[in-house]
Amino acid sequence: MPDIYSHDISGCFADAIGDRGASVESMDMVLDAAEGPWTLLRGALAEDDFPPLTLLQQTDDLDQIKMVAARLTQHCDVVAIIGVGGSSLGAEALATLAAQPQLELWFLDNPDPDSLARFRASVDLSRTGAVVVSKSGGTAETLAMAMTVVPMIIGARASDVVAEFVVAIAEPGDNPLRRLSEHWDITVIDHDPEIGGRYAVFSAVGLLPAALVGLDIEAVRAGGAEALEINMRSANGRNAPAVVGAAVSIELLRAQGARTTVLMPYADVMAPLARWYCQLWAESLGKNGRGTTPIDALGAVDQHSQLQLYLDGPDDKMFTVITQELAGRGERVSPALAEIVGADYLAGHTTGDLMGVEQAATIESLLSHHRPVRRIGITRVDEAAVGALMVHFMLETVMAAFLLGVDAFDQPAVEDGKEKTRQRLLTGLTGGPS
Repeated sequence: MPDIYSHDISGCFADAIGDRGASVESMDMVLDAAEGPWTLLRGALAEDDFPPLTLLQQTDDLDQIKMVAARLTQHCDVVAIIGVGGSSLGAEALATLAAQPQLELWFLDNPDPDSLARFRASVDLSRTGAVVVSKSGGTAETLAMAMTVVPMIIGARASDVVAEFVVAIAEPGDNPLRRLSEHWDITVIDHDPEIGGRYAVFSAVGLLPAALVGLDIEAVRAGGAEALEINMRSANGRNAPAVVGAAVSIELLRAQGARTTVLMPYADVMAPLARWYCQLWAESLGKNGRGTTPIDALGAVDQHSQLQLYLDGPDDKMFTVITQELAGRGERVSPALAEIVGADYLAGHTTGDLMGVEQAATIESLLSHHRPVRRIGITRVDEAAVGALMVHFMLETVMAAFLLGVDAFDQPAVEDGKEKTRQRLLTGLTGGPS
């Protein structure tokens, strides 16, 4: 049985794209440097001492997640997921997979007053609930949205018990979100203090929203566990896709100045996964003047926009195209209609046929323009496949951090911005027009 995903970096080497590619010898040196860190990380994973992925083996928390999801589903037609960054992006990447969601999710992840007004105008507040997520319990944007959105929901639900339609996720201890939850008398699901928000998708942070729309949350973890097993097979990391992916990214940065990394899936439902990846990569690696800048792109949309820049603009990028089996899928183009418009090449083909050849054509075009391209292939787009890709990218990010000499789990510059925000509010500097 084939692995849940495949990983091919052959398009990143000089023999595929010329002297803008990596050399086999230089890659060997980077993989040698990665062996020690991989041994340490692999040991931690084997000992279940890596909290973000130790979750993959757990099942005892799933019953609580399902119970809370069932309660909210019973009492709500709409649920607002109130959180920022890692408290939202991973959940959205999973929830988007639901073809026929059990209820409607709104991701309120930016305190834009116009967006919040549209939310209020678009939903029946008397059948709306909320999940409020903040690891620290003190995220300003999350608190502001919670303290404005939740009271309006409570006000519209008359005598309903708040705990039936509002739940919070925060780390244990005294923090603002815990105090707010006590005030409303609502359930608080513990957020593991050892798991940063951008690594928390396999916890209730990602799985509760997934359960709310009817996804198989066991399959999410099972797919992640399968990807972990694929990588753990390699004792020295040379055959671990995540280690190889990190190594080629860092080598292309070092030798070819590839300061930007583009992630380009073709399936619409994977666009939020690319946005989740951008946060994971940027916030984990962008420190001390190091790192590469992630960009999310999407299939045919960006073939008609960004691809011009990618092919004919600055040669400072590495590309990752996520491909899938698409031939024969979708509706067929009528040969008669194709003849009318002079598009005989579309006659009898499905939309999946078109998108499938576009995947191949984009990769071919990038290679012919001497751009480094790796391919990550999946046979299907479902909970397990997305869980697998998330584990791959988490491991790849941590290994890239080792190779760059930065801490993959902190975000000092972000904390600086948060503190400046608090101080401006306290001193009355709102940042509006002068």
